[in-house]
Amino acid sequence: MLSVPSNLPIPPLAGPSFTPSAAAGPNHSIHLNHTGFGLGSPANAQGSCFNPMSTPNRETLHDKPPAGWTPQRGPAGKAPSRGEQNDYSQNFVDTGMRPQNFIRELELTSVVEDYPKLRELIQRKDEIVSNSASAPMYYKCDLKKHVLSAEFFGTKFDVILVDPPWEEYVHRVPGITDHIEYWTPDEIMNLKIEAIADTPSFIFLWVGDGVGLEQGRQCLKKWGFRRCEDICWVKTNKKNATPGLRHDSNTLLQHSKEHCLMGIKGTVRRSTDGHIIHANIDTDIIIAEEATDEPLRFIYVGKSLKYHFLEAYYFLVYRFNKKPEDMYRIIEHFALGRRRLELFGEDHNIRPGWLTLGKGLSSSNFHKEAYIKNFMDRDGKIWQGGGGRNPPPYAPHLVVTTPEIESLRPKSTPQKSQQQSMPPMGSSSSTSRQSVMNSQNVVTVVGSETMMPATWSSTPMPGFGIPE
Repeated sequence: MLSVPSNLPIPPLAGPSFTPSAAAGPNHSIHLNHTGFGLGSPANAQGSCFNPMSTPNRETLHDKPPAGWTPQRGPAGKAPSRGEQNDYSQNFVDTGMRPQNFIRELELTSVVEDYPKLRELIQRKDEIVSNSASAPMYYKCDLKKHVLSAEFFGTKFDVILVDPPWEEYVHRVPGITDHIEYWTPDEIMNLKIEAIADTPSFIFLWVGDGVGLEQGRQCLKKWGFRRCEDICWVKTNKKNATPGLRHDSNTLLQHSKEHCLMGIKGTVRRSTDGHIIHANIDTDIIIAEEATDEPLRFIYVGKSLKYHFLEAYYFLVYRFNKKPEDMYRIIEHFALGRRRLELFGEDHNIRPGWLTLGKGLSSSNFHKEAYIKNFMDRDGKIWQGGGGRNPPPYAPHLVVTTPEIESLRPKSTPQKSQQQSMPPMGSSSSTSRQSVMNSQNVVTVVGSETMMPATWSSTPMPGFGIPE
């Protein structure tokens, strides 16, 4: 819900029309109701001077616009049009404040405030994720030179988060970021993601808001994933709004968002694989502040003949590339696999339950034996997918859910045919599981091809790629 700034004139809904001085200043009272005391009027209210549409008590300071916003007003004595009183686009031109800055109650606690069951579900999910998280590990390396392999890590991964330095990031601040290092689409595509992604697994690829949307899909296809969701980060700039438009020769509109493509490898069913995924807990929209309040950092990349600074060349890494914290929570709420990897990470990305790789890290603490010990069974083995097998419930690399979470989370009811043919949840028979999977309506991703069953008895959720 958009909050209308308090100093904007509002047209009357009923009763007397505006006087010429109705919009004389920000402290002027606007009379919207007819005379007489209305429901909830204060004792000292007199006639039409009481305004029942004042700002609610739940409005916080960050919902209010900055000082200096003076909207365009029409002729004296005429009420402003609907476009004039809610002209967030013109306000963006005048002040640099993006329209999404005025969406209220964006914090996670406020969003679920009026939904007790959802609030309890998120709290319980956060608890089991925190309790099952392995110690944070990180490894400083140049991903152009370091070859990704399961042998190096000692295991494959259930979740991979990738935030590559697309060329688009350079164009955001022309003239200043011209010398920032970026990767070409081919260089990003040549990452050996397919060698370290288990089956099933999920990938989350940040692609910016331009041509990366198409190039990112090509990367997913090459790595053996099928795109199933598109998470959009709508950026606010309450802390760093500057008047004026961004002039970018590579765009047609003023961009204020970024996309993260989500891909799936393998086969999962929402109705029977509740020990692998918990779907529909979060939305595909993140509205969060664009990080601009941190100091600039420098990363040493070697000598250069063109630029010298203490006989070395440094590339600036700008703070606007920092992604919102909510992305981690969306991933951890959805995927129950605990083997999580982030590529192109920096120090601020280090997080419990994650292994972080990147040239922007200041140090390393990765130790293969210590890392894989978090996911071993009693026999010292780590589960690895393939051959159409999904991990059984209570596999050591999965976050173990609870009966309370199962009773609260959204889930699909298994079809009668699934209930009759599915083996018990504790069964680990790969033969019976495979026969059931072949007989059900599922979407299977093999390499870059999506194999669909010959006939469908039900329709999967559009765009998600995960059948019921």
